[in-house]
Amino acid sequence: MISRAKFVEEIVIKDPDTGSLIEIEIYKHENGGMFGIDSSYVDQVLDEGNEKAICIPNPFTTSKDIVILEEK
Repeated sequence: MISRAKFVEEIVIKDPDTGSLIEIEIYKHENGGMFGIDSSYVDQVLDEGNEKAICIPNPFTTSKDIVILEEK
């Protein structure tokens, strides 16, 4: 199953292990839930040439469903 998630905002948090500041992108899933993903991961996926759609495993299921992240 394919779902979509809409970009909400980017926040900066402190990594509890390293103390470094990390940028997290917050998305709203079409089921109503919200989740965050490290911005560097999103950038890494974009660097692989997939500039139109970013697909990640669905954080709300245990199956192999995917979520398409909409553009910022």
